[in-house]
Amino acid sequence: MAVRSAEITREKLLNAAHELFVERADHAATVSEICTRADVNVAMVKYCFGNKDGLLDALLEQVLSGLSAEIERLSALDLSPDDKLRRHVAEIVRNYVRYPYVNRLMNGRLMNADPGAVDRISRSFAIPARDWYAQLLADGHRRQGWTELDPTLFFFSVVGLCEFFFAGRPLLERSFEGKLDTDMVDRFADHVTTLVLDGVHGPR
Repeated sequence: MAVRSAEITREKLLNAAHELFVERADHAATVSEICTRADVNVAMVKYCFGNKDGLLDALLEQVLSGLSAEIERLSALDLSPDDKLRRHVAEIVRNYVRYPYVNRLMNGRLMNADPGAVDRISRSFAIPARDWYAQLLADGHRRQGWTELDPTLFFFSVVGLCEFFFAGRPLLERSFEGKLDTDMVDRFADHVTTLVLDGVHGPR
């Protein structure tokens, strides 16, 4: 019973952190605020995660594992490589909308170069995504004449194309007078998809 209770509390804390980070975009929430939202005692953060960093690591890993699960589901669909890539790019863009904090959390851990954090990000997202890209690129080359590309470089290219649009949101809104609304997100997803598909098909 105690184990189950701890699991429920852990889930409540993760959900509360997610909700606050979505509401506040890049503005951090304190442990006290997270616990108030979750309606649990502050001491439970230490019990469930060790400290706030442990909570944030668990939240990041949960999100990244979910993104990897999306890739697995997409891989199982009976679609052409073009259509899989089109859906995948749209999912990446929309996930930055669903999880506006994931970029800040992931980059913070990568910039600290902590081996444990890097290994967790690699295991939960980077390596599964890169391996799927390798399969997709090979399938696209065989079935649709895609140009041969390095899957590791392709991983950084696709994720990087999507990432800066959201990391640079202040530039969009203040310098270019844009608005990150549904229409802009859809336009950006279509734009990136066109760039990536043109890239894999090579010169025509």
